[in-house]
Amino acid sequence: MEYFSGNETACISEIRSGNETAYRSVYLYFYERLCVYVLNFTGDREIAEDIVQEVFLKLWNNRKKLRPDGSLGGYLYRLTYNEYVNIYRQNLKQHRELELLRLKSLYELLHEEDEAFQEKVKQVTKIIEGLPPRCREIFILNKQQGLRHKEIAAQLDISVKTVENQVAKAMSLLRKKIADETAVLLVLLGYNGTVGRAGFGTLRAEPEHSAASVCLKNGR
Repeated sequence: MEYFSGNETACISEIRSGNETAYRSVYLYFYERLCVYVLNFTGDREIAEDIVQEVFLKLWNNRKKLRPDGSLGGYLYRLTYNEYVNIYRQNLKQHRELELLRLKSLYELLHEEDEAFQEKVKQVTKIIEGLPPRCREIFILNKQQGLRHKEIAAQLDISVKTVENQVAKAMSLLRKKIADETAVLLVLLGYNGTVGRAGFGTLRAEPEHSAASVCLKNGR
């Protein structure tokens, strides 16, 4: 079954009933159109594609909620715009929270004794060195060298989503292993060059070429 704008009712009915062929025809018809649409907002092709993929996932998961007499095209464009807005708000909120954490951590660190400060530096450095190779490589490129997710993805030939996941994984592991929240915040400060008081030991983001890394690179 092919999608035609004049046959939306039948197409919606097929999708509601779980017809994967009808769903795929809609995917093929709208995918590039939606990518171009949301690209006007994001300015990033990969982010635009991630948003559209999420839109089609929601379309399928919520197919039974589709209005039989509704406009499928209008629904998809609205869903795409709403998804973009949600991501934008999430990123804005995370950015604000991160800035507050940095300010809080900087204040606390400036009022600590040097010995306590150095101990936290050693603790954080040791844990980062123990991260999985690819996770450590991406984390250091982001936090120490200041590369953006998009730049890291291009350098390592992986997706932006993979970079985001690995950075989040590293932060999650750090929080699990470090009881002192200030030490965790030290990572956010020190690896962006904000704290010049001590600095970390030289940690290099050395590329690793294990079978797992090859699979990650090829599988994105």
